[in-house]
Amino acid sequence: MNALSTMLLIADAFVSLCDEMPLRKVSISDIVQRTGKNRKTFYYHFENKDRLIIWIFRYDMGQVLKKHFSESVLLYEKPSEDSISHFPYYITQKSGVRSLDHAEFFECFAEVLENRRHFYREALIDNGPYSLRNYLYNLYVNAIKRDIDIILSNRYLPQDNIDFLAEFYTCAFLYYFIRRCDQTNVEHLSANAGPFANIIHNSLEMEIKEAQLRRNL
Repeated sequence: MNALSTMLLIADAFVSLCDEMPLRKVSISDIVQRTGKNRKTFYYHFENKDRLIIWIFRYDMGQVLKKHFSESVLLYEKPSEDSISHFPYYITQKSGVRSLDHAEFFECFAEVLENRRHFYREALIDNGPYSLRNYLYNLYVNAIKRDIDIILSNRYLPQDNIDFLAEFYTCAFLYYFIRRCDQTNVEHLSANAGPFANIIHNSLEMEIKEAQLRRNL
């Protein structure tokens, strides 16, 4: 069994156990017992349960993105020894010189949460420093900053403004999906977006354009 197969075995066992008991109560011992492996095997692949949760998200997101997008638009982290760097986590899909259409990315994000909804609902409760929620913020705030640089396209915007926009819109999209995931009466997390599916990037473009106009007055 290769490394990826072993990691998937551990991940599937963990998710299965989370269907039987609260996530916080699932122990490493429970996981290795379910897989038939030992603790040494678990710790060879994952530092702890938090890193396993993050790995599951990155694997799930990578699979969904590869299903929906060509390799040319997928965004990866810099190669490293960490296995998650092999999975794409975002896209860069231009609709113009200074325009991005990432509506389908947000549909993919929703699809990932929907596919393991009970698991992610519990995983996203925790907001500690090593939690999935905090990891997602740090991952995507940098992705949104990169998008802002593309939209700016050599135009100037103070770094404080860039940081504000990235933090504001990252928090907006994450909180929206986390809240929707927790609402049991909501079947499809992105069902209500309609013509506003690309609202984050459309809004960024509009705000940056207006800031440039005010600067030139």
